[in-house]
Amino acid sequence: MHRRVALIALVVCALVAGCGSRLTDEQRAALAVPLGGGAETQQGTAPGDEDGGVAGTDGTAGQPGANNPQQPNKQPNPPGSIAGGCQGTGGATDKGVTAGEITIANISDISGPVPGLFQAAQQGTKAFVEYFNATQGAICGRKLKLVSFDSRTDSGGDQQATSQACEQAFALVGSMSGFDQGGGPAATGCGIPDLRASTVTVQRQRTPVSFGVASNVVNLVSSAYPDLVKSSFPNAAGAASFLYLNVDASSQNARSMQKAAEQRGLKFVYTQAIDIADVNYAPYVAKLKETGAKIVYWMGSAQYAVRLQQAMRQQGYTPEAFITDPSAYDAQYVRQGGAAVDGTVVYTNGAMFEENNAQVALYKQWLGRVAPGAAPSYFGMFAWAAARLFVQLAAKIGPQLTRKAMLEQVRGVHDFTAEGMVAPQDVGGKRTSACMSLIKLKGGTWTRLAPASGYSCGPLIDTGVGG
Repeated sequence: MHRRVALIALVVCALVAGCGSRLTDEQRAALAVPLGGGAETQQGTAPGDEDGGVAGTDGTAGQPGANNPQQPNKQPNPPGSIAGGCQGTGGATDKGVTAGEITIANISDISGPVPGLFQAAQQGTKAFVEYFNATQGAICGRKLKLVSFDSRTDSGGDQQATSQACEQAFALVGSMSGFDQGGGPAATGCGIPDLRASTVTVQRQRTPVSFGVASNVVNLVSSAYPDLVKSSFPNAAGAASFLYLNVDASSQNARSMQKAAEQRGLKFVYTQAIDIADVNYAPYVAKLKETGAKIVYWMGSAQYAVRLQQAMRQQGYTPEAFITDPSAYDAQYVRQGGAAVDGTVVYTNGAMFEENNAQVALYKQWLGRVAPGAAPSYFGMFAWAAARLFVQLAAKIGPQLTRKAMLEQVRGVHDFTAEGMVAPQDVGGKRTSACMSLIKLKGGTWTRLAPASGYSCGPLIDTGVGG
């Protein structure tokens, strides 16, 4: 789906360029994304390895480190292993790489005014690392080691953590930081591959070593997004509205999405920015009723979506569709909003947790192991996908693993799905996914709205907003 699903820029609106590196507590609260609880995250700690097959296949005896009698015996990876086969470890080929281990780092917002803002991304990365080490063997004889950092919901925290990771790790994997512009210069300076769950700021999107697995850019919107809405609510397409939090990220994304929708035939009767400090939504609901809006788009965090829908319920106003981003696809949103949020429509480019998807099942299983009680989330899912992509690319490179070789491989990834876990993502091209789906909350349960299965794809519309 289009990057908005990424959402991040949408969800953590106050985080994008133009908002600055620091916000008031009220503004930061606007970034809150409902995330499941879970295991503790300690800066600089790594998960312990679990017993499982170790690896080796792919390469030749003439490569450095191959058939080294000082290295432990390696057994073939299990059938269907993500890492494939490869013989010889190549030894210590780059920073964070030894004959038996690859150290990766995750930098995500754990502390700050909104505790656990992106804890799900760190949990998703950790879940994959433990899954891989326990069941998949190794990458050319090398296990994965994860070191986790807290970027503290602050650009300075992201910068400091990135500088430390540059010295300790081979690559950054699955990271999610609200102020991710902070670490961009440090990442570029040390040349560390940065395979993120998603990039939030324009600055990080433009960082040459950083790539979002949820590939998103503000100005490119998939035509599938407005087309699905039109086909799902044909009698409402002539009376749409767009409400959004009045911060740069939400404003840019809302304007871009509205322009794309207008190009595909939707007509808007009301558009309104809402200040973060505004607690009275009644006037906006009155305007929705006055203009006859039948579709209400919301751009901002889920907690503010709840506030708007509660105001709508109080005035007896029920549009044909209330549409928002994947931050609402969360158990806490349902609990917080109750009956007021029933009927919410979410656009997403990830698989549904309620459907039968092998990768989602693995993610949920191993999330339960590393963070008992944690709920699966959109951001955790893309962090898992980022870790999976890292392993695939590292295995493709083989024993001679270097940061330069990894970056070259990432740039060639243009159709990544994590084995059907997410819609095709143009990771290397840094272009918005062309595919998405709509899901709907009904009776407290999320169900698929459109298409009937999979995703709907369409050409990308360049709206010129934020490009």
